[in-house]
Amino acid sequence: MFAVSLTLIPLFLIILLGYLLNHFKFFDESFWPSLEKMTYFVFFPALLINKLSTAPLSDAHIVPTALVLSGTVCLMSLLIVLLRPMLPISGAAFSSVFQGGVRFNSYLGLAIALMLSPSLGVVISAVALIAMVPLLNTLCVIVLAHYASHKPAHWRTVVTALSRNPLVLGCVIGISLNLLNIPLPSALQHTLSILGSATLPLGLLAVGAALRFSAIRHAQLPLFISSSIKLIVFPTCVWAGCHLLAITEEMRYLAVMFAALPTATSSYILARQMGGDYTLMANIITLQTLLAALSLPIMLTVLA
Repeated sequence: MFAVSLTLIPLFLIILLGYLLNHFKFFDESFWPSLEKMTYFVFFPALLINKLSTAPLSDAHIVPTALVLSGTVCLMSLLIVLLRPMLPISGAAFSSVFQGGVRFNSYLGLAIALMLSPSLGVVISAVALIAMVPLLNTLCVIVLAHYASHKPAHWRTVVTALSRNPLVLGCVIGISLNLLNIPLPSALQHTLSILGSATLPLGLLAVGAALRFSAIRHAQLPLFISSSIKLIVFPTCVWAGCHLLAITEEMRYLAVMFAALPTATSSYILARQMGGDYTLMANIITLQTLLAALSLPIMLTVLA
């Protein structure tokens, strides 16, 4: 556990720096949304395309790992929906509990994956993104439409959101270039490499800037349920699935890591857009990010 903690400390220090920069108003408030947008639409896809175009994709355990991750997303989603009648909260609040229980912070996941395994890290990152991001977006839009806005989720809304997701597009482009054996021109590859190198520090700073410590004293039950499912139950189920399918140790280790990540900061934006309880969503994001500094090393040590 100590070795894992040492690996993660620099990442959480960068997150802390992002929080401090935002807390002390080092930049204007408009800076952080712009930074996150630039990272999400430019730097992150550039890194994925560059790394995946040359990554080793022949591992026989890639498909089983994707099945475990996507299957666990469905299982956790069903569990949270079954808990709905027992939760004395509004539909909008429930939609935030749902997002908090199933989504993951891709910036933090990629940073940790590359630090733990420079060679396999980008591959498992792509597996996690492809296996979970389209499914999670679809499920979260449906849940928000049903419980928060009380309007049926139109299939065009879901398809449009997925087709414009830059992380999914980056994975598809990079993997396609790799499988078709199409090399990137040297100048383009270097350009993507330079852009991609900005992803991790800027993404982690944006995670820190999104933290809101002042509000996590409220809504204890939704915070407890959402965080327990996301940080404990989710990775435990992924570990069990990987063992069941005899997935290799390194791949299992990284899969458990992605499952144990705190929820995505973009959950807040979706909650605001679709009538969810965005205040509760901000609380869940903050609490899970704080807890993950302790829970992530524990889960990786105990399970993987």
